[in-house]
Formats: sequence, C-alpha cells, structure tokens
Amino acid sequence: MKKIIFTDNDMSMIKHDYLVKKLSCEKIGKKFNVSKRPINQLLKDMGILRGGLSNGKKITLTTEQKTLIKQLYLEDKKNSEEISKKLNLSKSFIDKVLQNSGFRRNKSVAMSVTKIGKKLNQEVIKNMRIGQQNLSKSGKRKQTGGVCKNFIVNGLECQGTYEKFYIEKIVKDGGNLPTKSLPVITPFGVYYPDFTNNNTLVEIKCNYTYDILIGKKISRFSGKKETKQYEKIKWVNTNVMPVEILIVDKRNNTVIKKEIIWVLEPTEQ
Repeated sequence: MKKIIFTDNDMSMIKHDYLVKKLSCEKIGKKFNVSKRPINQLLKDMGILRGGLSNGKKITLTTEQKTLIKQLYLEDKKNSEEISKKLNLSKSFIDKVLQNSGFRRNKSVAMSVTKIGKKLNQEVIKNMRIGQQNLSKSGKRKQTGGVCKNFIVNGLECQGTYEKFYIEKIVKDGGNLPTKSLPVITPFGVYYPDFTNNNTLVEIKCNYTYDILIGKKISRFSGKKETKQYEKIKWVNTNVMPVEILIVDKRNNTVIKKEIIWVLEPTEQ
C-alpha cells in the first residue's frame, strides 16, 4: 500500500481540525479523501492522539463512566458523537458501548432525537414563521430561552459572550488558561462545568443568571425559581472538587468571585 504523504500545511490543518474543531479522525479523513487510519496514525506520531482513539490499547470503562454514558444517552438525549466529545472517546467506541448495553434507542425514537438541529426545507420554515407570527399576535407566546453563540478563543470553545470575556481577560492579564471540563454525575442530574482551572471547576455567570441560580430571582423564561443547577454545584463542591462561581461584569471590565452559600437567599418581592 502506497504511503500517504501530508504536507506541512496539511498537518497544520489536521491538527487544528482535531484539537480546536474537535473533529473525529473519520471526518478529517473525508476532507483529505482518505480513510481515518492515516489520520489516526499521523495524530499518534504527532503525540496528540486522545486516549481511547484506536491506539491499539483496550479501553476499560469505570462504573462511573458507564453510568454517565447511560445518563447522557437516555436522560439528556445526547447522540454517540456528542457523548464521544464529552468523554474524549471515539464515536465508534461509544457506538459499540451503546450497542452492547441493551438500552440503545429504537429507530423511531432515534429519528425524533436526531431531527433536532437539522436544517428544514423552505416550505417548513415558511409555515413555522406564519405559525409563530400568529402565536405572537395572540399574546400566548411563552419565551423559553435564547440561542447561545459559540466562540473559539486561544483554542478554547466558549459558549456565549460571558465565557468569551472571561478567557479573553485571562489572556490579556497573562494568566494561566483553564481547560474544558467533563460532565459530573450528581444526585440532582448531570452537571456541566464551564471550565477547569487548577483542580477547581469554574462556573461563569452574569449578575442576572447568578441571582436566578441561587433562587434570588425568578427566571423570565420559565416564570419560576430554578435552583436545580445550584444544588448540583453545591453537591459537587462538597463531594468532588471545589467549584468557583465567577460573575462577569463586562461594563466595568472585571470578574467577581462569588462564595457558595448553603441557604437560598429570600426571593425579591
């Protein structure tokens, strides 16, 4: 078999796709019209192949990892590709785990889940727009949330402008950059920290979302208190590792640390 030669530019693109865009070896291979095998070998030779990605070693999952995969798949409705990114394992390996687990979704359920986020044809979009306009005119529309934009800052994926501001401020101040965090199982559900920094989990908020977090204000989206995430944070802070809650104040160009409190503050009247 003829050995595939990658140019310096090719290797730079592959490294960027793998580390920054978090693409799988299979997807990167399609871009270069090759199978995933030469991509896998190149990443291995470069010393950046993530653990558990077809490197010839048998992968043994811990009980916690198995439980987390089941929870992400069944409760959070994540697909195998999303789970593989969160756990830093290959999609094919997650597919195999799900196939052997006995709890894989049947075809009809899987189709309903995978439809989320897919592009719609223009006729469907038109009908949805008309429906939303009629709902808005009726006064019965209920806002449930907004779209959070993703940014890449110094190789780190940031969800929303507050995470983006936090990372940019660290870079500007010459501090050590954090890393993305893996999800943590709690008795209250799965907790998704924003970052990990020096063995501390980091949660980024603005003043408004912090007040909602601790139960001080009612969410304008749901119209009620939503403190479940705060219960997760308190549990993780006590049982796993410290959680640092940081409030981003973009107007005053500062980041404020908040202490974790154990009694919810009274609701504002």
